[in-house]
Amino acid sequence: MLVAYATFKRVQLSLIIMVEGPTAKAYAIRIRNELSGEIIREVFTKSKRVYISLDNLVGKRILSSDSIGKNILLFIDNAAIRLHLMMYGSIHIYQLNEPLLKPKSRVRLLIRGAEKKLVAYNAPIVEVDKRDRILKKLRRDLGPDPLSDEWSREEAIRNIMKFPEEKIGVIILDQSVIAGIGNILRNEILFRAKVNPEKKVIDLSRREVERIVSISEELSREFLRFKLEHKRIKPLLFVYNRYKGKCRICGAPIKFYMQKPINRKTFICENCQKM
Repeated sequence: MLVAYATFKRVQLSLIIMVEGPTAKAYAIRIRNELSGEIIREVFTKSKRVYISLDNLVGKRILSSDSIGKNILLFIDNAAIRLHLMMYGSIHIYQLNEPLLKPKSRVRLLIRGAEKKLVAYNAPIVEVDKRDRILKKLRRDLGPDPLSDEWSREEAIRNIMKFPEEKIGVIILDQSVIAGIGNILRNEILFRAKVNPEKKVIDLSRREVERIVSISEELSREFLRFKLEHKRIKPLLFVYNRYKGKCRICGAPIKFYMQKPINRKTFICENCQKM
């Protein structure tokens, strides 16, 4: 589980969840709003994935920020910085003279501008490279992102149907199928689609796959809206983490188990999500 804290304009957002696509997009939007146009005065990173000189970034302007799946991207001239927070990463944006809220030993990326600074703590992946190389790799490795302008429902449907012998609860977490879907979204999407996570793709109707893909987009956008409005996502959680809860649709008990072979927390209503 991820404990992430983002501070923007002195508003702190606490996220006690694994970073998923909507969280990454929310970070990117807030970074863009706070830092676009900043001239970089200093860059520090503790990473082995630095493929261009950091000196080349000094004096350049932060052009924008975006996300693809769970990856947060900062665009600087013809370069880019990719951040993946995974389980323990977090991002803060400070006024220039503000003290850091966490020990310097946890800093994996620091970008100091003329007025503000961005600090990423405990981020497992910090990659600095040419913009085109990073984008090419992500587009090659990842499926369509429900929060991207390039989102394609048809591509997502095709990607799911490429794996007829896989369980739908397993394949929907594969980032090459749909980018940005994490375990919370996985549980909530399948519940709303009335699909049991143990069902193999081959046993799903075309309409069921279409419903899964459509709900993936709708729910990702709803999660993003809550995060941008600094709201807790608990009202959106119909099954996730409801260990002793009752189904909001039929009143049956919510079942919890660890789905194999991925060993991820899984919550279902066996009445609504029949095999």
